[in-house]
Amino acid sequence: MPTIPVYYINLAARPDRRAFMEHKFAQLGITAERVEAVRMDEVPPALVEWHRTTQSLWRLAEGDLACGLSHQRSWERLLDSGAPAALILEDDVELAAQVLDFLDPGLVERLGADLLKLETFHSPVKLGSAAQQVGATTMRELCSSQMGGAAYILSRDAARASLLSPLRNQMGIDRFLFGRGGYHLLRSRVLQAIPSPCIQIDKLDAVDSIGESNIAGTRTPAPDRPQRDLGAVIGLHLDHVGRLVRLASRDFAALRGPRVVVPFAGTADPA
Repeated sequence: MPTIPVYYINLAARPDRRAFMEHKFAQLGITAERVEAVRMDEVPPALVEWHRTTQSLWRLAEGDLACGLSHQRSWERLLDSGAPAALILEDDVELAAQVLDFLDPGLVERLGADLLKLETFHSPVKLGSAAQQVGATTMRELCSSQMGGAAYILSRDAARASLLSPLRNQMGIDRFLFGRGGYHLLRSRVLQAIPSPCIQIDKLDAVDSIGESNIAGTRTPAPDRPQRDLGAVIGLHLDHVGRLVRLASRDFAALRGPRVVVPFAGTADPA
């Protein structure tokens, strides 16, 4: 049966992670394409300088900038493929068998979605009241931030819009896709998988060197960075209130409902 493309982002310097992912794909019978990750020394110096000197709310170092640019490479690969959507994975993701249910080329159109979040951070989130089924997995609208950009399905149209957005290089990839102030949350139709068929392995109890990130050490903020712009803080809150008003107009129950923790579908789930 035809499937959507599956892309996984991997640095050439991490053959251990490449082997880890390819072993998982072999176990599940998934054909995946490797996308060469952007190295930190490949990040444009002007972009690094902008984040070092700006008063923006989200100021990133080379590691997170390289991560975002790597995802953009995957989106470009999707547009080049002509496929209606693609599954994008980072190279430290545990996969449950339920992920196979999401490879149908007609799925995104059937769900009427722009973006499907297939991982969990085990953080409490608000979810929409309406539910749709994909096999044994329930899909509900993501109505509050849940970080993590390690496993998601992006439609072709959403990939094109994301590449045109100036926000794509102004914040981390997980915020851009799934966080407050990002391009998609409560603006696009973003659905969360429950239980999640994917999870980053550092969210599991098992200790594994695969989970050691190359960019974690770059996230310490520079002491000489300027203060954040107060106008930008106010603008962020006003923008989010506007999005919540639009959410209330179509799903008031989602605003009043409790936050829930999305479990992982795999047997290694620590919850």
